[in-house]
Amino acid sequence: MVNFVPPPADEKKRKHRQELENATDYAEENCNLKCDPIYGEAVVRSMGEMIEKEVPFELVGALLDKIIGMNIPGAVLIFLPGWNIISLLRKYLQSHSRYGSPSYVILPLHSQIPREDQRLVFRSTPSGVRKIVLATNIAESSITINDVVFVIDFCLSRTKLFTARNNLTSYSTSWASKTNLEQRRGRAGRVRPGFAFHLCSRARFDRLEQHATPEILRTPLHELALLIKLLRLGSVRDFLMKALQPPPLDAVIEAEHTLKEMKALDKNDELTPLGFILARLPIEPRLGKMLIFACVFNLGGAAAVLTSTASLGCDPFLLPPDHRRLTNQQRSFAAGYSSDHLAGLNVFQEWTTERTRRGDESADLFCDQHGFNSSALRVIDDAANQLRAILINLGFPEESLSDAPVNFNLKHNIDCDILSTLLVSGLYPNICFHSDKRKLLTTEGTLALIHKSSVNCMKDIKFTHPFFVFDEKVSIRTQAVSCKGLSMVNPIQLMLFGCRSAIWKSDDSNDKGIVVIDDWIPFRMSFMTAARIFAFRPALEALLVRTCLRPEGVADLREEDQHVINVLRQLCSPEALKPNASFDEANNFDSPPRKRFATSSNCPLLSGRSHRNKGYENSYSEKQGFGRYTNCPNRPTDPEQVHDIQCGLWQDPQPQFSNPRYDHVPVNRFSGNYMGARSFGPSGVGNNFNGSSWNSYGAPTFGGYPYQQQQFTNDRFVQPNQRPSIRPHWGVRY
Repeated sequence: MVNFVPPPADEKKRKHRQELENATDYAEENCNLKCDPIYGEAVVRSMGEMIEKEVPFELVGALLDKIIGMNIPGAVLIFLPGWNIISLLRKYLQSHSRYGSPSYVILPLHSQIPREDQRLVFRSTPSGVRKIVLATNIAESSITINDVVFVIDFCLSRTKLFTARNNLTSYSTSWASKTNLEQRRGRAGRVRPGFAFHLCSRARFDRLEQHATPEILRTPLHELALLIKLLRLGSVRDFLMKALQPPPLDAVIEAEHTLKEMKALDKNDELTPLGFILARLPIEPRLGKMLIFACVFNLGGAAAVLTSTASLGCDPFLLPPDHRRLTNQQRSFAAGYSSDHLAGLNVFQEWTTERTRRGDESADLFCDQHGFNSSALRVIDDAANQLRAILINLGFPEESLSDAPVNFNLKHNIDCDILSTLLVSGLYPNICFHSDKRKLLTTEGTLALIHKSSVNCMKDIKFTHPFFVFDEKVSIRTQAVSCKGLSMVNPIQLMLFGCRSAIWKSDDSNDKGIVVIDDWIPFRMSFMTAARIFAFRPALEALLVRTCLRPEGVADLREEDQHVINVLRQLCSPEALKPNASFDEANNFDSPPRKRFATSSNCPLLSGRSHRNKGYENSYSEKQGFGRYTNCPNRPTDPEQVHDIQCGLWQDPQPQFSNPRYDHVPVNRFSGNYMGARSFGPSGVGNNFNGSSWNSYGAPTFGGYPYQQQQFTNDRFVQPNQRPSIRPHWGVRY
């Protein structure tokens, strides 16, 4: 193989790749540049021209030529890091003059292909036909293909990583360990002597870790922390520090902080009623909280399917052969919603209906005809049933977890909007902004792409809103990152469930200003509208607290709780936002583009277009996107470059769902955790009060919550008709 000469590199791609590597803090050293001179100058030059994690397919073809030249019968197993590269290599080999002939069978082995196609890899081939299997690490230890004699290993694996700094989970392609390589080598020669080829340099092999990174060091610790508290094993931090390889301290602190923020742990680090329920659920706590909320709306069955899909990472769709995108028929199951999650729910419901009516065989045939993954749907069904059983045993009524299907045939179904809203709660902080074509901007200020397996990956698509929540970030062959499992959400949904902080600014005497959530997404919104939306959040939390204290009460909600539910239903509706919104396409901008909403004198809850139809049509310029807005957190906000939001629910001078207390609004920066102590004043010192301080925002209208009454000794609230002519900016931090 020392005679292999790589093909000429595409200079444009090479330059782009170099820019990505230079902009990446964790860019690795290219060990191909450390080739031993004993191999000769030509070999050293060829090695230096190849990117380590991008093994050229021409090298695989040359290696296969060498294997064929050995005249030893047997199948070839090639280990690859993911489905994308499996598809690309398969296409390359099928178009090859030699390996595209009937003398060779190219078979992929991946969870995204039908079961029947997966079983083909175990069948023996006729005499004179060689089998070439393209597989991920599923073939490393889970299965054995008896006739494999040759193994070609790319020495890469797809690894799940967790970043405690921003609480994000992502998948990246990384180097496998030496133990993994030994395991893969063992796949060859199960019935006769075998051969293994590892496609990495000697310098890279010497740098490989001996063992794979323990899962406790690279995954979130939220579920584990809840389990430790449920089993009464003491302090989470002290217990985890006793592990053979303790997790990073910042990951432990982040887990405790997040659980306290969610009210799963109290100030003494003990389980709350919510934490007790979340500890019993085998899913990520945020998804568990979403599931509990859904039970209040009698949508627990549908939410169980959504949370199971997100937790397991199962894709209900099968990618067509030789394609990396969904077909139009598969996209149609999104039913007009720009949501992979709702599309998956629709697929699951159709599959369940077919199986109930005609049996498993008919359901499998139905999956084959429409491109569904029957194996994944079965796994999702089992997991959803398990979640439902756990909640029922904890006291939730069965009707709140009914598996009654959500009707996707309606032009507008409020249940879909509620599920989209709850997805914000379950997937936060995985929020991104669509800027141009497939490009997305994430909360870290970095660019990502819409994953090609998404229903939202289409040419010339116009989204009603540019905001999305997503399941995970994935990187395959390069530093480029894709977001999988995308669902479009609107600004009010983000304000209710998708932010930790909010700041309102205004430099004029009117009520208009800018609300910036999480220091990077600005909206133009009236002061009172923003205050009322944020005032509604504690009422939602109070409803959740009461639900966890008495789950059986979901079947017979008191009047105040029903009022909260009705308000949230109307806030989730697209009619809560005024229609005919658009961005100003005349300006270049460094921050999210501006939306201008048409004013109207209509009554509250203005009827508008469905968010699946027009709405924000032509809402932002494809040529502009975020422009140079690459370091979005903590950047100054240009008042002319923000989203203009008007909530039709509260435009009337005497709002239907308001009361006079809503005019008692703070006019200075404040911070703190809601439903607990908070501090007022510019510095947050000396103006403390506890408990139901949000009552001054009008929360009692929505039920309040059983906490200590307010105690404050300042005048940070302004009475009606006594607002200052120039209002200082205020902030809310959760």
